[in-house]
Amino acid sequence: MKKITIVKVAFLSAFLFLFISHLSFAQECNLFEDFENINPEAAYAGKIVTTPNGEWMIVGYSQMDANDRRLDTKSIRLRANNSDPANGAMTIPGTNTTGANVIQMQFDKQNGVGEVSFYYGSYSSHSGGIVSVEYSTDAGTTWIKPENNAVTSPAWNAGTGMQQFTVPVNVQGNVRIRIIKYKQSGTQNSVNVDNLCITDFDPAGYVAAPTFNPPGGSYTAPVNVTITSATNNAIIRYTLDGSAPNEESPVFSTPISISEQTTLKAKAWKDEMNPSVVSTANYIFPTGVGTLAQLRALAPALGEPAGTKVFIYTGKAIVTHKQNNNNVKFIQDETAAIMIFDPGAGLLQKDIEVGDQITNISGTLTNYFGMLEIIPTGKCVVDGYFKKVAPVIVSASQMDNNHENPIQSKVIKINNVLFTQTGNFETAKYYNLKENSITYDSLVYTDKWEADYIGKPIPTIAVNVLGVCNYRYGKNRIVMLDNTDAVLNISTINPSLIQLSPNPANSFVDIITGSNMKLEVYSIIGNRIATENLYEGRNTISVSQYPAGVYLMKMTDENSGESFVQKLVIK
Repeated sequence: MKKITIVKVAFLSAFLFLFISHLSFAQECNLFEDFENINPEAAYAGKIVTTPNGEWMIVGYSQMDANDRRLDTKSIRLRANNSDPANGAMTIPGTNTTGANVIQMQFDKQNGVGEVSFYYGSYSSHSGGIVSVEYSTDAGTTWIKPENNAVTSPAWNAGTGMQQFTVPVNVQGNVRIRIIKYKQSGTQNSVNVDNLCITDFDPAGYVAAPTFNPPGGSYTAPVNVTITSATNNAIIRYTLDGSAPNEESPVFSTPISISEQTTLKAKAWKDEMNPSVVSTANYIFPTGVGTLAQLRALAPALGEPAGTKVFIYTGKAIVTHKQNNNNVKFIQDETAAIMIFDPGAGLLQKDIEVGDQITNISGTLTNYFGMLEIIPTGKCVVDGYFKKVAPVIVSASQMDNNHENPIQSKVIKINNVLFTQTGNFETAKYYNLKENSITYDSLVYTDKWEADYIGKPIPTIAVNVLGVCNYRYGKNRIVMLDNTDAVLNISTINPSLIQLSPNPANSFVDIITGSNMKLEVYSIIGNRIATENLYEGRNTISVSQYPAGVYLMKMTDENSGESFVQKLVIK
């Protein structure tokens, strides 16, 4: 009995020690994140989640099982190994990040960063997972590895439990932090991360970080850069090849002339003080491109690494489609179209809308499994509004597997097709289309969470589907636009044959036709609610029984079988 009591006391003491140490750990942090309250749940495909601290990009897993290590009810499991699919996950900024898992701040921490600490433990019987700390001082565009920034997680030891890892960062200003697990081979190296603690930068004893004038950015002419430190008589050393300066690097003494894309780094030293952190400035001299066709021709080929050269599109393109996830936008000019992929917090303006005309878009190019994308490096210029693009009429059979199909990213329309599924439209789902008795599987994709057709019934009549062409998983597909009117294409067809007035109508409408026709009245979401026979000449139809709203008037010629659709507004 005494032994049992001793074990209980020992266990309780250990628990209290762990609890108090974790409580103290949280109280000493200037930013503490325990991942207990994230919305939505994180997934390996990647999501932008919200916690009490702000938004985070998490490519990892937060729904726990018995094999997950955590200090309370939740942690983040980072996998990033051969268990992950070859593609489909959210793009992580930086180099060599394909297949990585990450916990990344989407907001700036003010007052700099002193130390970064977190707890880690190998999932289940896994071992050997390597996790690293990185920081960004330019809102997440570039990421820097501090010294001794990685730890390898050993096999789980219940006696040891989760272990704490601390990395000195010592960076002033606005800073973002991420914990990243780059892709490793094998399938047994997943790591759980919990209780992230970030302290403020303490300037005492450190040389002030160097600053650059002019600062990094995009330039059209060579610049002469001066480097200074607020610490008097500090010695500043620099590099131009992207490596971190050391005590053998050149000493700054005269302005540095920069005329091509360059990463300038500087660090300052002074006797009896700790050296400064490394300051970084990226100087970009974009290559001007006048058309989207020219821009597409400069993109990497399928299978090649993402491009690093920065281009600036100086033509005028119209935004044809957008979605909030990764700030995706499709743009089109008279020559071609391309997709903008602006992950995380995004660099382009937040208020860009469909129909805006934009120019001066700078960015790098990538070929994401056959889909050409531009990754912005700065803001663009909006110089027009309420613009429209005429769709390219295509058949379902033209939606092939060719990633070089010239319709990629363009606004397209497929006429007179049937959806084979029933029910309501859902987000991120594939739908089949039937054309001339041939069914084309997974031809339509719904990518917008906020689209107004989500949750509405799938049309049961033949419709014209309007969207943009997106090359996904080895096939050209049509992503439906987010306007129900556009999806059903209810603009007037051949108005010389049919006259409908008044429109808007109150109690009746006159329809003048050139032949006998069958009238079918549909709701705006494609449900048939009435039928009438129309005869050549004037036909007066009562509409007083219908609630106010927008309706589709489908008229089918009894002789030719041709159908015509017009929109009717009832007040």
